[in-house]
Amino acid sequence: MSVLEMRNVSFYDNLNPVIDEVSLQIEKGSVTAFLGEPGGGKSTALKLISGIVVPSRGKVFFEDRDISKMSGKENLLFREKNGFMFQNSALWANQSIYQNLELPVKLHHPDYSVRRIDDIIKEIAKLVEFSKPLTLRPAALSAGEQKRIAFARALICNPQILFLDEPTESLDEKTASLFITILKDFVAGGNTLLYVSHDNAFINAFENDKYYFANGTIVDKILLHDQFQEDYDEV
Repeated sequence: MSVLEMRNVSFYDNLNPVIDEVSLQIEKGSVTAFLGEPGGGKSTALKLISGIVVPSRGKVFFEDRDISKMSGKENLLFREKNGFMFQNSALWANQSIYQNLELPVKLHHPDYSVRRIDDIIKEIAKLVEFSKPLTLRPAALSAGEQKRIAFARALICNPQILFLDEPTESLDEKTASLFITILKDFVAGGNTLLYVSHDNAFINAFENDKYYFANGTIVDKILLHDQFQEDYDEV
């Protein structure tokens, strides 16, 4: 049984197809890369299969359950099992770093004590090697530091599935290598990873199932634009 599935999924923006009749299955414990030229639909596909964006047509399933037909309780449990890292980090600008990390824990574990939440936040900050004060707001951080916190937030509730959109963009080589190490441990634990990336070093670090997107649909690698294709010669 696949853990995630898209069946004939389309998504329109002002009647323009961003994703057009895409079907795919994701197996539990797999690593899946959504690759392709800019504007090809890969980031939208990631948001659709994670349930963040609602399809215009078609269905998305989690463990054979139609996400659109889940009850509020079922959907909350589904969200608890997932972690999503946005390309632009998408941190709450008017909240401290601590509060950004605290929010998902409070949402999914309202019974946790203040001390337990504090321990979890400090542990995840240590994992991603973030050493600045957690009282800072996102605006005080560099783009790379914001990425660390976005990554930490995606991991903080111990998800079974991670969705990462350009996770190593704006990162130096050392930090990108740290992310890869953490993710290899994540996958080794039987968890599922889906991501969008243009970083060959990141892509080549994993055994991937690869889907190539162009014009809103999945295409063969050979059909991609020649200049774009050169970026993936090593993949």
